[in-house]
Amino acid sequence: MTRDRTAVELIAIGDELLSGATIDTNAAYIALELEAIGLRVTRKSTVADAEDAIADALRSALERTGTVITTGGLGPTRDDVTRSAVARVFGRPLEFRQELWEALQRRWARRGPIPETNRVQAEVPAGGTVFPNPRGTAPGIAVADAKLGLCILLPGPPDELRALVREAVVPYLAERADASVRRPFRRYLRTAGIAESAIAQRVGSALDDLPVDVAFLPEIDGNDLRLTAWGSDESEVAGALDRAVERLREILGAHIYVEGTAELAEVVGAMLRERGLKLAVAESCTAGLIAKRLTDPPGASDYFWGGFVVYDDRAKIELLGVDEATLQLHGAVSEPVVRQMAEGARSRSGAEAAVAVTGIAGPAGGSAEKPVGTVWLAVAVGDEVAARGVHIPGARDAVRARAAQGALDLLRRVLLRGEGSRGVEGMINDH
Repeated sequence: MTRDRTAVELIAIGDELLSGATIDTNAAYIALELEAIGLRVTRKSTVADAEDAIADALRSALERTGTVITTGGLGPTRDDVTRSAVARVFGRPLEFRQELWEALQRRWARRGPIPETNRVQAEVPAGGTVFPNPRGTAPGIAVADAKLGLCILLPGPPDELRALVREAVVPYLAERADASVRRPFRRYLRTAGIAESAIAQRVGSALDDLPVDVAFLPEIDGNDLRLTAWGSDESEVAGALDRAVERLREILGAHIYVEGTAELAEVVGAMLRERGLKLAVAESCTAGLIAKRLTDPPGASDYFWGGFVVYDDRAKIELLGVDEATLQLHGAVSEPVVRQMAEGARSRSGAEAAVAVTGIAGPAGGSAEKPVGTVWLAVAVGDEVAARGVHIPGARDAVRARAAQGALDLLRRVLLRGEGSRGVEGMINDH
């Protein structure tokens, strides 16, 4: 059987993975890192902490692809048997590496004497290549055989594994790879305020004449587009990717908030900083989520004044100056109230801009007139106020996350247009 030289199989090892006690996040990370150098993960299996099970899975994977990466089972306890299973399959003894043992002893020096059980972590299948692991006690190991193929052993803890993949495994595999292998080059476009189905309908066949694959990546608070072109060098595909991005910008317009992977809060923060504006937030149903997202990026004090979390109607009245009669007449989840919340946050903070949100996140509290998921958003910049009402489907967390995203997107559009509420309405209702 001819092996595909770009194919790699993954074997995740651990009883805790099979029981569901631990979720395996390593496979997705490895797959993304390998794809960047033209290698594809074609299969992933999960096996117990049992030497026979690991050996059987490894033999089968090597027969199919010739390149296998194992994760887990490299600790110092009796159930950590990956090393011995790999040594058995490759027909090699485990050899004790004194230099590894001395490095382990140095790592333990501040804690006291190292347990003798850790000596197994200094054992390597004979002839194996060691990838030092400064973040943990188990090194990565590569074992290669002209007939069997290649097996790379990695520790299971995600922080250790990711560093080893990035710093050691990818360079090691890239050096061994066929230079003519095509690999993916990508661009990302992030959107807000438009459904995945609406994007697909608008895009249609617009990119069919380009050697570019389009993937739709729906998230809880937005939909991203991933553009992929394959080549041995980026210069081969840059032109096609540029044309694809240009066409999508023409089709989707202001729904695209960034090319790249930046979060919407980062984009909005940069816009506020560029304009020299301070922002205040007034949040009811999102309870501080907008403030959190805006302050996640470092340097947020450049543009973020602070916020008001006003769940109770008395808080809206006393902290923001919302009119009690307006609340009684229209209810807390209404356009008049959210407008007053935004105006109150701006005037009482002294900030140049404010964003407000009020809604029914559920699971209770809805009515026939205002069902769960009803949300009102408002943005006040200068003397202008723009407001928008939306219905957001989903469970409570989804409603809150999407409401926060919607508020940030409305602020972005107001800043982008700079024409006040009338200039914004035609954009925010374009779905």
